[in-house]
Formats: sequence, structure tokens, C-alpha cells
Amino acid sequence: MAPESRAKELHERSIVIDGLNVSRWGEEAVYRHLHEGGLTAINATVAVWEGTQGTLRNIARFYKDFDTYSRYIRQVTCLDDIRKAKEEGRVGVIFGFQNSSPIEDDLDLLEVFHRLGVRAIQITYNDLNLVGAGCYERQDVGLSQFGVDLVAEMNRLGMVVDLSHVGHRTTMDAIETSEDPVWFSHTNPRNLCDHPRNKTDEEVKALVAKGGIVGANSFPTFLARGYESTLEDVLDVVDYWVGLVGIDSVGIGLDFTELHTAEWFHWLMAGKLKGSTVFPLPYPVPLPAGITRADEMPNLTAGLVGRGYSTEEVQKIMGLNVLRLFERVWKE
Repeated sequence: MAPESRAKELHERSIVIDGLNVSRWGEEAVYRHLHEGGLTAINATVAVWEGTQGTLRNIARFYKDFDTYSRYIRQVTCLDDIRKAKEEGRVGVIFGFQNSSPIEDDLDLLEVFHRLGVRAIQITYNDLNLVGAGCYERQDVGLSQFGVDLVAEMNRLGMVVDLSHVGHRTTMDAIETSEDPVWFSHTNPRNLCDHPRNKTDEEVKALVAKGGIVGANSFPTFLARGYESTLEDVLDVVDYWVGLVGIDSVGIGLDFTELHTAEWFHWLMAGKLKGSTVFPLPYPVPLPAGITRADEMPNLTAGLVGRGYSTEEVQKIMGLNVLRLFERVWKE
């Protein structure tokens, strides 16, 4: 079989899980591209800076989308839903937070959000919050007592602790504190691109020692060639992570932001900085050629095949490793 045909067939029959997508929900084109890209499931961000009320509104809108765009998407709250999504040829949507701000100061809200379908929470997003420090803070105070209690409650409920945008000390504290494996859903090596958002070898080795998974990110500011990056740079990230921690500990979290506006990116990056954005972004953001949105996902599978990964290895990277993480953490 020709390499192109093999890659296409492999992608179509694989479970493909994107560990982070924060596109403009409600747009038919976004859901159609997920479907055309052969995604089995995504960790769909439903909160970044929002508090409780704003997050509930976002989730309510998504419930309507499950009806309106049912030909493309379905909700995922358990492992069986992921398998059904594959069988049905639809994309399973897992609700995730990129911040613990929806909890505000009330840990009891974790169970409420769990019952609504939230299965992954990144505990900080760039800044300092009640839980700990994000990766852009001047000083990393580590995990607070509230943060320790939040991680314990997430463990009890079966919610994945995500540490992608989290500062170093808070990251290491959370890895040590969590009874369950944790996740770097979408992050790249500091050794390939010296950016505070990327992770050190020390952090990733600690994550994997506890059974966690690290996902390669395609957002250009975290890649070695920045806005000149292509799919090859994303594949370099996968190769680096595999070389560091092995084939069983690597996934993908491509961080797609499809159809968002310049105003949204400013809101995303500013956070509590009120306009003094540390890392301003151009608009539109020049994404890596060959992997600019979800319908190009088959290119990633083809790229892994081209780099010599076996069928089993490709399937682990594209989804099975993350699925195994969910199997260990979600309580069913």
C-alpha cells in the first residue's frame, strides 16, 4: 500500500483525540471541520477567564449546539461515549476549563460542573488565581491550600488535572499532590523553544513518572520557528517528547482557535493585565502550514507515518494514550 493510502486508512480507523481546542463554538464551519478531520473527540474549552455565571452560559449554548449540529457532534461524559462517537462517525465533545475561575471560591461547584459534563480543568491560566500561579507570573507561589483541596476534589470526582499554562512550582506541587495522573494537554519543550509557556524536561519527566501524558501543541509562538512554522515543526515536538519520555506518554493538543476575532485574542491574552499583554499576537495569527485547522488533522497522521512511526505508535500518539489517561482518571 502506498504511504499516502496507508496514512489515510490509518487515520480513518484510529481513535483521534485532540487534547485542546478553543475555537469559536456555535459556528457550523468549526464543527464541520472537526468532522471532516476525522476527530473522535476533543477537549473543548468552555471557560478561560469566565466566572461561574459566564461558564454556565457557555455550557448552555453548547447544549443547544448538540441538537442543532447533531450530525457533527455529541457530548462525551464517559469512555463509552468516546467509543460511540467513533462508531457513529461524530465528534465527541468533552467539556474542559482552561482555568479554575468558574469555581470562584466554592469547591462545591466542582461537583455541579462535573454533573454538567466537565471532565478536565487546567488549574491556572497564565496569571495568579486562588489555586496557584500561571506561567506568566513574576513569582510562582506554588499550589495554595485551596489548590490542594481543589486537586483532591477533582481526584474524587474523576476530573483530569491539566497543568499546561501553569507555573513551574505550581506544576510540580500539583503533580506531587494529585493521587491520579495529570495532563499537559497542549505544551511544547522549553529546549526547542525557550518560552515560559513551554515545559522543561524536569516537569515532563515528573508528570510521566506519575502516569501522565504530554500533548504536542501547534500554536506558533510555542514552536521553534515561530510564525514561520509548518507541520514539520509540530512533528519535531512529537519526536522530542517521544525521545524524552517514550511512545506511551505522548499525545496531541493542537490548540486550534478557529474563527475567533482580534478582540477575542486580546481578551484571551490580557487576562488581569488590563491591556499590558506580555506576549501580544498578530492578527490573524499565522498558523503552521499544513495544520491550520481541524480538517487538516489527517496531515498529522501522514506526517507521523512519514517519520517512520509504526501503526501502533501512530495510534497511541493520535489518541490511545490520552484515552488511557481518561480510563485511569474518570470515575465510572
